[in-house]
Amino acid sequence: MFRSLRLRLAVSYAFVTLVILAILATLVLVLLSRNLDRAATDQLQEQATSQVARIEEGGPLEPPTGDVDAPSASAIQVAVYAGGDPTPAGETKENPSWLRAYPDPVTDLQVAGERVRVVTLPAVVGGQTVAEVAVGRSLEPEDALIRRVRSLFLWGGLLALAVSAAAGWWWAGRAVEPVERSYEAQAGFAADASHELRTPLTFIRAGVETLAEHDRELGADVLSEVDYLTGLSQRLLRLARADRGHLDLERAPVDLETACRSAARRSEGACGARVITLGGGSVTVSGDRVALEAALDAVLENAGRHGGGEAELGWERNGDQAIITVRDHGPGIPPDLEHRAFERFFRADPSRTRETGGAGLGLSLARALVEAQSGRMWLEPTPGGGVTAKISLPAG
Repeated sequence: MFRSLRLRLAVSYAFVTLVILAILATLVLVLLSRNLDRAATDQLQEQATSQVARIEEGGPLEPPTGDVDAPSASAIQVAVYAGGDPTPAGETKENPSWLRAYPDPVTDLQVAGERVRVVTLPAVVGGQTVAEVAVGRSLEPEDALIRRVRSLFLWGGLLALAVSAAAGWWWAGRAVEPVERSYEAQAGFAADASHELRTPLTFIRAGVETLAEHDRELGADVLSEVDYLTGLSQRLLRLARADRGHLDLERAPVDLETACRSAARRSEGACGARVITLGGGSVTVSGDRVALEAALDAVLENAGRHGGGEAELGWERNGDQAIITVRDHGPGIPPDLEHRAFERFFRADPSRTRETGGAGLGLSLARALVEAQSGRMWLEPTPGGGVTAKISLPAG
């Protein structure tokens, strides 16, 4: 249980770290990409604006720079197109095919596997466009930087995640250790105390039986309290063993009908509850007969005490599982308390503790015994009022 808690804490630390890193990486990459994109556009527009200003001031049309078709061969390439002529103005030189005047002021292209941006600005003299200046360059430097930063976040994030998980495992172990020691001490105390109570309780019962011959009413009351303490100590011992991992059960084929009918007879004799067996045919399960009957005893006792003194017991096979149903028609459990039904010492109505008896350990003990047999136990509301306890065990 504590190893699972420690693992969940370590995973939680790592998950939180992963979320923080993912958010940080996303923000950094988005902001960096936008800033680089804006800087590249500003650079090209500045170059184009200077060329336009020179032309508008009467300067000559200069030939474009750059003489190769690869966009990354030079930082910035400029071409001037006069009067809508598709041929660059000035001296004839080989011009990159992608460098030309475009309708849009800013145009992005894919050239030779690289992103290229071209800024086109008109040169206006006397209200007429005399030329168009096209300035462009590759965005490969910006893209390469983004890839390096992304790779840095990826590998750095994996390293941080591993370190966070290891640190979380260590810190969780430090945090859980005192709780585990306290839990072990509590379980050990419950086991030792319940074991030591056996002998004095047996002696007290023998003495009370002798005294009861003179005062039967008082003797019956004291015997009832002794039986209550005896049952409480036995259940504490079983639960303590289950907590400490010492609840070892032998698995063998068990006839469900025999176990259920035996538990029903025992419940009627011990608790005075009326148990109606609904049957379900012969079903074999894989489990421990004593533990199974002990779990049924606890459930039937709970139903007898809090379910109006009557319970319905049925069993059936459902695929590879066998389902045992114990249904009562008592007051039931309020919906807001259903999740606490299997807690130790829990009582839906504490004010009736002395009236109904019990220590609030029955369902907790029953579930521990069922789970020790690879089974499952849960509660459902009974139609019309009451509680239905269901036990699922592997069918043999």
